[in-house]
Amino acid sequence: MTVLVAVLAAFPAVADAVLPAAIAGDPWLKDLRKSMLRGRDLSDRLLQSLADAGEGLAAARYARRLEAREGTDYLDDAAHYYSIAVYMGRDFAVPRLIAILKRPEADFSPSRLRNLRAVLERAARKGDPGAAAGLADLLMRGKPFGTDIPEARMLRLAAAEAGDPKAALALALDLIQGADGLPPDPEAAGHALDLALASPDPGVQAMALTLRRQLQRDGALPAPSAEPPRPRLRPAPPEGAAP
Repeated sequence: MTVLVAVLAAFPAVADAVLPAAIAGDPWLKDLRKSMLRGRDLSDRLLQSLADAGEGLAAARYARRLEAREGTDYLDDAAHYYSIAVYMGRDFAVPRLIAILKRPEADFSPSRLRNLRAVLERAARKGDPGAAAGLADLLMRGKPFGTDIPEARMLRLAAAEAGDPKAALALALDLIQGADGLPPDPEAAGHALDLALASPDPGVQAMALTLRRQLQRDGALPAPSAEPPRPRLRPAPPEGAAP
């Protein structure tokens, strides 16, 4: 059993709100954690000890040190420790984990990839738009988890509805273009563009408005309705099949 699997098994969904049991039951680890929180610069070995016991801040700091080392041999372990940090509620580690997963030179074992994806999915379910949008991008790219466009659209919609206008814009573009088994859906793209228009970023607003006007000029968007359609995320069932 990997260290992360052990952590996942040992701590329930509320674990990030309490002191990990492995630390609470060990006076040395408790003192070490207090020392870290007071500003002590711990060695790699001590940080790793806390991280392996489920201390999210220590895991993020240790991951950062691994990531900064020369070469790519440490990227797998860096992603692992960032994932512990994310699991334990350290949302600031999500972008670093996504960045490592996007690096083409990084190499991960199948079991490690399953753990990393599970952590990002959990963060997305808990409402982290960065985790949802980041995992969606990875599933669209096809690396390192493989391609899953329907799931990526679901995640982008979740991120958009959680307040990420760039995810909304990406979803709209994907719906306009379509994909294998998923024809263009301009009406649902209009809903995604409405979410993007809520962005405070003038650039995102301008692009969303331009796309919406183009769809309207092409006659692809109907008159606005009181209840805009949600994007069609999966292929339509064959004619005559049960819904």
